[in-house]
Amino acid sequence: MAYDPEKARSGITLRPCPAFPRFVATLFVAVGLAVFPLVSPGLTGKTVPFSFRDIDDRPVRLADFRGQWLLVAFWAPWCPMCKLEMPALKQLDARPDLSVLGVGLDYDSPDALRETANRFDLPFRIVAGGSRRAPDSPHRQVGPVDYFPTSYLYDPSGEIVMYIPGQVNVNKVVAFMAAHPAGAAGATAAAPVARNDRLAAFLRDRYGAKGSQAYADWQRLVDQAAGAGAADKLARANDFFNRRMLQSTDQRAWGQADHWATLGEFLGRGMGDGEDFAIAKYFTLRAMGIPAEQLRLVYVKLRGGGDPVHMVLAYFDQPGREPVLLDNRVADIQPAGQRSDLRPVLSFNDEGAWGDSQDVPEAAGGRLPLWDDVLRRARDEGFQ
Repeated sequence: MAYDPEKARSGITLRPCPAFPRFVATLFVAVGLAVFPLVSPGLTGKTVPFSFRDIDDRPVRLADFRGQWLLVAFWAPWCPMCKLEMPALKQLDARPDLSVLGVGLDYDSPDALRETANRFDLPFRIVAGGSRRAPDSPHRQVGPVDYFPTSYLYDPSGEIVMYIPGQVNVNKVVAFMAAHPAGAAGATAAAPVARNDRLAAFLRDRYGAKGSQAYADWQRLVDQAAGAGAADKLARANDFFNRRMLQSTDQRAWGQADHWATLGEFLGRGMGDGEDFAIAKYFTLRAMGIPAEQLRLVYVKLRGGGDPVHMVLAYFDQPGREPVLLDNRVADIQPAGQRSDLRPVLSFNDEGAWGDSQDVPEAAGGRLPLWDDVLRRARDEGFQ
């Protein structure tokens, strides 16, 4: 924007050209890098437990990343240095102990952010920045952003421990994580669970980039649960699906009156009914190492109105003991004795089905045809 003394005296005002904010932002990056160090560890400000919605309208909370490192990276599609940073962000996001969450500039539309994410094949989730003045904007819930790119690193306990103005340096971030008490404690953690390449291929081939992202998120969930106790695994699987997936009817989700989805189908579609939630949690906990004999899918009838039938997942700590129930309609995992609204009808797992004779068809040898069909399709997705 140029200054003209004649126009100033005439009272004519000058408007900045549309490219000017981008020029200023780039200038701030250069100045900021000269003033600030590349990384500023040891922040002590109180961390806000943020809650956003990504550009696909899925909820994103700080609590969703508990037990792992999280890098929140602020960027903009027009920012040259942000584009140079993309390979580093992808490299960090590929680590089993760290996730990246991208936050786009406030005046860039979700479509512009999505186009950039697709162009650079970004595997991590993207949040639109929104208005900086809004009380729930990422700029207020995470930290100030005066230039792009800027990143904040959270440790596994959910505290901000590093502020990174400018491009992320992978080696310095990894070295900081290793030296941090949380990183040293995690050095003895169990190795990540082996990848399910057939599930990854199924989601990629049928659902494209959305399916690949769903698989990456699911695999990260399973990897992070390696070495965790059973209660922690149950909580992680329950929260993952209850917060991520949308409740729907079979007719809306699958175009059928009754359809039992496999884990891959449910992850790819992103919606389903109670049966789909329970089945997905079952296969996820099996992938986490929970034995089939400790898990049962339970068909229940609901007391007091609502849908006449529903499905939950039961976990038995020991045979004969009261199980706890994972239910997509209830946030907390509760003992079965506290669910007076449910009346169990029949239960089943890989090994068989149990219930009243009228509910388990004898002609099927004590098996359920719909469940057997799910198991057959699940084998095509890499589950044995």
